[in-house]
Amino acid sequence: MTTSPSHSGPSVSSHGASDQASSHARASREQLTIGVSGNASISALMLELRKDLPLHVLTFLYFLAAAAISLMVGAVDRFAPTVYFSLWMKSAALCLLIYLLVFEVPISVVGRSRRPLSDAIIRLWGRIKLRALPLLALLINLSIFYSVFTSVKNMLPIFAPEWRDLDIANFSQLLHFGYVPWRLLQEIMGYPTVTRFVEFLYLPVWLLLLVGLPVLLAVRRDLARLRVRYILTMFLCFIMLGNIVAALGMSGGPAFYAQITGDQVRYGELIDYLAFSSGLPFSAWDIQRYLWACFEADRLQLGSGISAFPSLHVSMATLFALAGRHLSLRLGRLLMLYCVAIFLGSVHLGWHYAVDGYASVLGTVVLWLLAGRVMRRSDSSKAAPAEELPRIGQDISVGSAPSATRS
Repeated sequence: MTTSPSHSGPSVSSHGASDQASSHARASREQLTIGVSGNASISALMLELRKDLPLHVLTFLYFLAAAAISLMVGAVDRFAPTVYFSLWMKSAALCLLIYLLVFEVPISVVGRSRRPLSDAIIRLWGRIKLRALPLLALLINLSIFYSVFTSVKNMLPIFAPEWRDLDIANFSQLLHFGYVPWRLLQEIMGYPTVTRFVEFLYLPVWLLLLVGLPVLLAVRRDLARLRVRYILTMFLCFIMLGNIVAALGMSGGPAFYAQITGDQVRYGELIDYLAFSSGLPFSAWDIQRYLWACFEADRLQLGSGISAFPSLHVSMATLFALAGRHLSLRLGRLLMLYCVAIFLGSVHLGWHYAVDGYASVLGTVVLWLLAGRVMRRSDSSKAAPAEELPRIGQDISVGSAPSATRS
């Protein structure tokens, strides 16, 4: 009886030391796991940032070039690289909210979640948390890019003081065998209800797609390659078509034909017809009056600057369709119809001559192919295999989790 306690004492002490050693080992393993996990997260974050690096470099160079040009021509007052920042960030937040409500919440509802909105937010955050910082950086990048573009657009009259409207209008009519395109369209579109629908497609829907598509591509890790190609093409369209080609073919479009050429007759009936929507939301007639007032006052404002050839509205609608085909065949077809509507609407609403749209479609397709070729050549110089674009016809569920093979 006396020896039992003395024998059991060392045994308990031995077990305690063993447990303590095990605890230290577990703590060390946990610290190691946390460290490895943290390093992996940082590596993944840096990888996501590097995917968008070419876009940031291009915007930075564009910014520097525009700033230098504004100094050279004495137009520093027209250089406003943050004019779109507030509006763009609010619009992007709205698009994220729409994405959440349209794609994520229904998944929770179908899964019979008791808290569909909360669960949708948690699920969305789980998918995009690695893209959160790159997404913010890309949105800021885009706001600066569009601001710089508007700045350069407002400088175009300095480089190209001679308007080409008469030549472009004549050439457009020649292409249509002597017929005036807007008169042909007026026969089928010249009804207030139709015109109002076209105005709705031309402004709010176009702006929603302009902001929404980059946001969708930015939050999806599996769409990184399509994102870079889409935004790279968009940047090239704005710079090459919207700045350089626009300066070579400086024109105001039918809406401003009378003010530029002094000819009140050629497009007078069209402008008089469009005036019916004055005072209504997204009225083309009102926006055109606003733009001309900014031009006469030499004032840089949101959306200001006048140049019709080529049409960036049609260019972006073409790009929407090109990118949409890689997301879903149905979406691609729908956006192709939308592109046709925007092209016809650009003529019907007096924004553009028909030839502006033809040049935009051709130029955008060429730049889309060029961007793809540049990316393929860049991939060929890397040891790692290139991430493939989603194949045309391979539908991608917008609300689905990223695929491991494309992340």
